[in-house]
Amino acid sequence: MPDRRTVLKLGAGAAAVLGAALAWRARDQGVFSTGEGPAYLPWKTWEGGEAGTPQRLVRAAILAASPHNTQPWRFRVAPASIDLFADRARNVGAIDPLLREMHIGLGCALENLTLAASAQGFEHRLTLFPNPGDATHVAHVKLEPGRKLASPLYEAIPRRHTNRGAYEVSRSVDPSVLERMQALGADLELVSVRWVTGTDSRRELGELIVQATEAIISDREQSRDSAAWFRATWEEIQQKRDGLTVDAQALPGWMRAAAKVLPPTGQERSDQFWLKATREVHVATAMVYGVLLARDPLDNSNRVQGGRLWQRMHLWAQTQGIAMQPLNQVPERADRERGLGTEPRFGNALRELAGGREWHALMPFRLGYPTRDALASPRRSVEQVMAA
Repeated sequence: MPDRRTVLKLGAGAAAVLGAALAWRARDQGVFSTGEGPAYLPWKTWEGGEAGTPQRLVRAAILAASPHNTQPWRFRVAPASIDLFADRARNVGAIDPLLREMHIGLGCALENLTLAASAQGFEHRLTLFPNPGDATHVAHVKLEPGRKLASPLYEAIPRRHTNRGAYEVSRSVDPSVLERMQALGADLELVSVRWVTGTDSRRELGELIVQATEAIISDREQSRDSAAWFRATWEEIQQKRDGLTVDAQALPGWMRAAAKVLPPTGQERSDQFWLKATREVHVATAMVYGVLLARDPLDNSNRVQGGRLWQRMHLWAQTQGIAMQPLNQVPERADRERGLGTEPRFGNALRELAGGREWHALMPFRLGYPTRDALASPRRSVEQVMAA
């Protein structure tokens, strides 16, 4: 039988091996390299390249928000124009069967692009869906020389990130802030926004969002298609340069490090984590909800305008220290019901959210003052999103 000294030596050796293994795993998973590597380079080089060229506009466009960070866009650049196309291969499947979220994301990219056009000294003329024979041709942007005008929204582009963390529950958003945000869409006649601020109405909407989340994770196809866009390893992030990551969840530092070091969890456990975060973080700390509205939520021009308004509001919120997060679960279930032809439980609830017959709910979201900063998501390079 080994003596006490031998046991202590063996224990110290095992601890050293374990520590070395954990350190290697931490390095391998990018624990010490948050926001680094090729997947994050577009955030740092967004104003790179030759000034005053159309390519500079695309560098800004690719930093826009998109569903599940799918980045469903392609660009064709000419000396005096840029064309935006939908890359339907980057659809989220059963989560977005009607391509609602995809076109909202394309609208976000278009908003960044037009802001960059003004900042780079271009006058622009925008035509949505210019080719009736090609539904993937989302926009044609004609460019002409003009006066440089870099707005605060343009300057906020590299700092805008979706914040999925907790918001301050002791600090409300002043009604004047909501009025200013709503006024940002004055030139977008197809879309608007409605605010949900009352205690009872916020509770009811929060409960509905949780119920929709439960329905999604109970739907095997929706759960699978959502999980397909989660990037669990550092190598996968750098290779694919898209999707959702641990860093983008706005977790406390120790929890973020642990999630990277520990082995990946199964889909069922990941679904339960998402449900718990929805109930105990997203809904529990939502002091204000907004509902993005459209005249016709099934029309892609309405959806693209909705994306432009969302991106515009999010950029302005960034300048005010306000965090924002889409909460798409209810429309995702409503779209699924429509696709399957089943009873429109969430579809009916979505109609009530609009608050009238003139408008229809396109996307609920929350906003508030963050308790921690959001981190960047990976991005594909300009070269990877160019159309042939």
